[in-house]
This record gives sequence, structure tokens and C-alpha cells, in this order.
Amino acid sequence: MRIAWFSPLPPDRSGIAAYSAELLPRLAAHQIEAFVDDAAGPDAVGAATSPAGITLRGAHDFPWRHARQPYDLTVYHVGNSAAHDYLWPYMVRYPGLVVLHDAQLHQSRAQALIRQKREADFRAEFTYCHPDASPLLADLVVAGLGGTLCYFWPMVRVPVEAARVVAVHNRFLAGELAGQFPGSNIRHIRMGVPDPLAAAAAPAGDVRRRHGIPDGAVVFGAFGRVTPEKGLSTVLRVLAQVAPSLPALRLLIVGAASSYYDLMSEARELGVADRVIETGHVPDDALPEYLAAVDVCLNMRWPTGRETSAAWLRCMAAGKPTVVTDLVHTTDVPSLDLRSRQVACTDPSEKAPVCVHVELIDEVNMLRLALRTLAGDAALRAQLGSAARTYWSRHATVELMAQDYERELARAAVLPDPARPPGWPAHLSADGTSMARALAAEVGTPFPFDPPAIGRL
Repeated sequence: MRIAWFSPLPPDRSGIAAYSAELLPRLAAHQIEAFVDDAAGPDAVGAATSPAGITLRGAHDFPWRHARQPYDLTVYHVGNSAAHDYLWPYMVRYPGLVVLHDAQLHQSRAQALIRQKREADFRAEFTYCHPDASPLLADLVVAGLGGTLCYFWPMVRVPVEAARVVAVHNRFLAGELAGQFPGSNIRHIRMGVPDPLAAAAAPAGDVRRRHGIPDGAVVFGAFGRVTPEKGLSTVLRVLAQVAPSLPALRLLIVGAASSYYDLMSEARELGVADRVIETGHVPDDALPEYLAAVDVCLNMRWPTGRETSAAWLRCMAAGKPTVVTDLVHTTDVPSLDLRSRQVACTDPSEKAPVCVHVELIDEVNMLRLALRTLAGDAALRAQLGSAARTYWSRHATVELMAQDYERELARAAVLPDPARPPGWPAHLSADGTSMARALAAEVGTPFPFDPPAIGRL
């Protein structure tokens, strides 16, 4: 099958860039051309890293290549970040398989349109996605006051209705979207990550010495971009509470910093800066040694866009116990409630807990209990880590993910393009020639051609 693949790729630091780089070699039976953002010019394409066997192209090359020799299928990886802005014009004009990594796109989509001074288009799209919401909410977002309100109005209707097939990475979200969009084809694909234990990693002690972590320390690690949504502010407050009784406890933060969140400033204010190590961005090939260096992984998330955390799966693959937020879309993963020592899981076939969960309504108390218990109970850490590694091998390898992709690629390739529903926003169908037509009309000259352009998206 000849496939066009729209996704950020390394050196972009988004998780979806790493995801595509890991998955594409497993789909080598197909002829895949990866289309990346080339808005900054040809150098942007040259800077991207192409997986072996994958042809790399700039997105602007797609329309004429598709017109000359149509692709069997186009795949779009859509997430809630600016790294995905470039693919929206193609996604709505050339339907295919949309892989929805976040079920909340309001923030990135709104900012993309507002940056282009297209506030009217944003308002029209918001109203189309959420016709029952007050239009004044769009005004709040335009004014920069949207904040976490965006999570109540996720703006996923356009990519869902534009797709032949929509794939998501957890069953709960698949069911939720199927209920919201009954005419759409929503599918579940297991998310997978590579085996970090298969990589040649430096000894755990090397990382600890590099970052000044003393011998005998119990290290809790958090992986991924450092943002408020990772619950790290709460972790710091709890660390300040337990630090006097747990002198060996350290917190290792592995990931790129965010310009709008100063973790170390908070740590200094709470008096625990000496317990916190922030590494900044770590290359993907160095992640196995950092995973090996921690005793427990923290994977807190709130608010959430119902995303499936690759960072959490990597921790489980490394055989690490994890502390996670108890979220409705992850309740099929067996977790331990440390208050009752009972296993919570909606899947009756899963018995062994792979993590410890923390409920939002009792977050501080449960997190404090988790830190104290796991810091002092090496046997429980080993038990949870072993079960986590087994869970990953049964449910979350890249090979399993590739199997699911093969099924959905075949399904989407033979389905017809969906019809545009009533009320489809006009700017999503614009062909990009309105200015040329207006100029030609001013001088009384008919516009000479009507190209199948990709539009002003």
C-alpha cells in the first residue's frame, strides 16, 4: 500500500515525533512517504530525521504528488500542540485515517487560528463544534482568558467528521467518541513503546553520580515535558511534608522545561530544592539509563485530554512501579489503593496491580501515603515493577501496536470519503483563490483557472 504519513518527526521533541519514529519501521511492508511541516522552508525538511526505509517530504509537496499519483491512504497524527498545526488543511481536504492522540484540541487549534488573525474562523469553528455553547466563550479564548475552560469544549468534531476512520489509544475514549459521533468510524489501537531493557544502557549508578544523587537514595522520577498538568506542584508540596522523615528520598525530573512553569522556583520556596534534580531534555537513546536510575516513576495527569501516556508505558516496560492519577480512561489498568490494599480494575481478567493510584479528591493524602510506602518497601516496589513489565509485554509493545495499525490501515484504505455534514464551516472548504478572484474581478478579468488547492486552513 502507498501511504502518506503526516506527523512530526525527530528532532521535534514532541512525544508523537518519537512515536512515529518507533512505529514506522514496523510498517515497512508498505511504501510510506512521511510529510513534515515545511512552512519554514526546505531546511525544515532537511533537519527532520527519516526512519530507515521511509521517504521524507515537505507537506507542500503533497497536493501535486497526490494529483499525479494518488496515495492509497493518508494518515494524520493529531495532537494538542503547535507541532500538528500544519496538517489541518490536508486533513480536511484529503480524508484518511486520523489518529487522535488527544481528545482535547481546543488550545492548539484556537491558537493556530488566532496567530493568523483569523478570529472569525475560530469563532465559526468553535460554534460548529459546540453549537450549544455560548459564543461568548470563544470571545474569552480570543482575549486570552480560555485557560482550562478549553477542556470543557474540546473541539474535536472537525477531525472526527473529516476522517474515514478515527483511531484512539484507549477503549474508554473510543466508546466516548462513538457515543458523541454515532455516524463516525471510531477504532481502538493499542499504544506500544520499545523495550528499554533491550537497549545498551549505562549502569544506573552513572546517572546518579552525574547528577549528584547520593548512594542509598530512593529516587522518584518523572518523565516528559515539565508542565503543570503533570501534577509536579503537588508532588513538591508532599515532598516538603515527608522530607524530614525520609532523608534518602530524591526527585529526578527528566524532560524539557516549559517557559511558563518554573519547577525549581517552587522547590526553593518549599525548601526542597536540595532534593530535586532537573535534567532538562534527555535524548531518546539516553532514556533507558535514566529509567534504570529511578526506583519509582510518577505519572500524574490533571487536567487530562484523555491521552494515553507513552511515558507511563515506558516506565512499565522498564519494570518500574508507578504512581498515577486515577482517571476514568485508565481504569482498565490494575492499580493498588494503598489505603485498603485492594486492587482496582474494570477488567476482571487483570489481577496483579502494576501501579499505585491517587484519587483527585484525596490527592495530597494519597500521594503522601504513596511516597512514604514506596520509599520504605523495596519488596512492594519489586512486586509492582515485575507486574508492570509483564503487563507491558502483553498489552503495550510496538509490535502489538503495529498489528493494530495494519488492521486499521487496510480498513481505512477501502472506505469512501465521508460527506461533508450540514453546517460545515465555510473556511474549511475554501480553495485559497478568493483573493485572486477578487483582484481579477476588480479589473474585469475572469479568473483563469480553478485549481484543486488545499485551502486557507
